[in-house]
Amino acid sequence: MASLSQRVEIGSRYYRSTETIHSYFRAVLRAVLKLYKLVIKLPDESTPSEIRNNPRFYPYFKDCIGALDGTHIRASVPLSIQGRFRSRKGGMTQNVLAAITFDLKFSYVLAGWEGSAHDSRILSDALSRPRGLRIPEGKYYLADAGYGIRNGYITPYRGVRYHLKEFSDQGPENAKELFNLRHSSLRITIERVFGILKKRFRVLDAEPFWNFQTQVDIVLACCIIHNHIMGVDPNDLLNQGLFEESDSDLIISTLTEREEREEAREWSAKRDEIAQTMWADYMTRNIIMGKGNKEGTSKQFRWTKPMEHLFLEILAEEAQKGNKPSNSFKAFSINRVAEAISERFQVHCDAKHVENHLRTVKNQWQIICTIRDQSGFGWDDNMKMITCDRATYDAAVMAHKKYEPFLNKCIDHYDEMALVVGKDMATGSFARTFADIDLDDDNIDSVPIDCKNEATEEVRTNVSSSGTSKRKRKKTQESVEDEQIKLVSEQLGEIANALKQFTADKTPHLYEEVMSMEDS
Repeated sequence: MASLSQRVEIGSRYYRSTETIHSYFRAVLRAVLKLYKLVIKLPDESTPSEIRNNPRFYPYFKDCIGALDGTHIRASVPLSIQGRFRSRKGGMTQNVLAAITFDLKFSYVLAGWEGSAHDSRILSDALSRPRGLRIPEGKYYLADAGYGIRNGYITPYRGVRYHLKEFSDQGPENAKELFNLRHSSLRITIERVFGILKKRFRVLDAEPFWNFQTQVDIVLACCIIHNHIMGVDPNDLLNQGLFEESDSDLIISTLTEREEREEAREWSAKRDEIAQTMWADYMTRNIIMGKGNKEGTSKQFRWTKPMEHLFLEILAEEAQKGNKPSNSFKAFSINRVAEAISERFQVHCDAKHVENHLRTVKNQWQIICTIRDQSGFGWDDNMKMITCDRATYDAAVMAHKKYEPFLNKCIDHYDEMALVVGKDMATGSFARTFADIDLDDDNIDSVPIDCKNEATEEVRTNVSSSGTSKRKRKKTQESVEDEQIKLVSEQLGEIANALKQFTADKTPHLYEEVMSMEDS
């Protein structure tokens, strides 16, 4: 796809404004999106040949129809909503959910969710949409452990070796490890597809300059073009060498029926051994907790840095899952933190401890926000640090001693704090899939390519719809729309006149220029 500078160059060479080139770009983009019905196909219910023809996978995965996962694509959005798009790594991204078949094609894509949203929340949205992800009865996709177990897809065992490199020195030692290894060998296909997509379309890794709705549409268009290329040239050199896996079974021995039975017996004995060890540790921990956590000692609970890190990590994950309605966490989220801290640090931590510490973190966040809103202070987003000169520092600390821990020092776990106690939460209001394209036929051309577009839409959605004020706004809006229609009509007339003056001998040169851009 052409960059902004390329389009400006074309516009100047052929005496066309940037707005005209933008309109050509939008027309082509929309045409590509219309191709989804031809190239984006849901998998059928037959067993994929990649599974049927491989004894490592068949008949164990005979009902598997593909793999699904999420990937983050760079995003550019107005400052007012950037908090919702900040991913765990700190950058602005959109979280894209995709389902693929084992021939490296996309079968479903949902783009546009904010980068802070948890993968499982996006999957729930995809499954609940009227024309969303549909899974045939009895079939399933492979997904990673972050999605949890649900009807229609299978995740690996938690706490068991999974990634291929973890088996490089020693093969699987039990049934769960064998399942995880073969699950990983199949599911890695989607990582390969994401790698091909981003390598083929460098625009997905570049800083976007379109409005966000166009950014979402570009992701969908890239997936459509990818499928088309895979259909006409599946042996394209770009498809080779990414996440290739050896066909040899050096790390997975082919088991006979007798060996499988022996392995099952060995795993049963190992499971008993683990259960006995777990029970012994549990009893020992109860004895320790009984001696060190008598009634009334909850007031003496002390939070360490590792405890705070685990506290924020879990609650940030819960917030991304949507378990923070009305700016407060659900009870089971609080209990999850208490149980995790008790188990990992061998202490007695209950829900009351977690709630008290949450209030402390909220107070810290309020101080941070208050400082950042004052003049004289800067912000280093890479270091997560509030900056100021020496004079400002001395004056601020003298007036507010509580400011000192947050000035000219990296703020630990800032991104997690923003998710846990901040008010920016992902809503999924920008998310689009291919099925949504038809719904926009009547109004897609009216959306201006303006980076302020999302902010405008957000303001519109927040306007009250009450009584008389609504009627007044409606009249005002109609008047504004009339003026806009008149202006657009005049501009269309100018464009029509310009097109009439566009001589025929320049058309071949324009075509050659566009094609040369595609080749480059």
